[in-house]
Amino acid sequence: MTMYDTLIFDFDGTLIDSAPGILATYTEVFTAAGLQTAVPLDQNLIGPPLVPTMAKLLGHDDPELLAKLVEDFKPRYMSTGLAKTPAYPGADAALRDLVQQGKTLFIATNKRAEPTLALLEKFGWNDHFRAVYCIDTLQPAYPDKTTMLRQLLADYAISPAQCLYIGDTHGDQIAATNCDMAFMAALWGYDHWTETETPVRCAQLSELAPKLAAA
Repeated sequence: MTMYDTLIFDFDGTLIDSAPGILATYTEVFTAAGLQTAVPLDQNLIGPPLVPTMAKLLGHDDPELLAKLVEDFKPRYMSTGLAKTPAYPGADAALRDLVQQGKTLFIATNKRAEPTLALLEKFGWNDHFRAVYCIDTLQPAYPDKTTMLRQLLADYAISPAQCLYIGDTHGDQIAATNCDMAFMAALWGYDHWTETETPVRCAQLSELAPKLAAA
């Protein structure tokens, strides 16, 4: 495997099992509004930003109602959602081992900054990451993860050739490819991968640091 000095992590489905907290919060929001969701509340919703996901759940174009549901989601997620969000087993040890190896770690996530930073505090991970890039780190928000990754690379003068993006979705892979960056599929996350889709893959977090020890 190529030598990578810099590792950029997705967050939901890669380091944290965000589905229980997110789905519980969506349930609260729609119950409080007396509405039924247009699509099932399942793990297929995890990954994209809040606004398009809420629009998908709402199932019709009503900007005023969509804005109301989004604003109701935010405080509920900071209580219900965060309380029900665990780290994946082995995440803490993997991050510590990678830092000890001398890797420089970043986060690039479609999650909003407020809950992302609160979860980093919850798990005691603040010191592991040089910087954290969230969908709303800049205003207006990043239009996509490709733009976010390009900004991160530019801000820290990082060569894509030295960098590995670790994520669980095909969208993460596309963003990495768009930035000429290597990608590792986190097979424990929310997407599904065939054996031939990516040459760099990891089956569980306990394998991550050993795989990258010489890379």
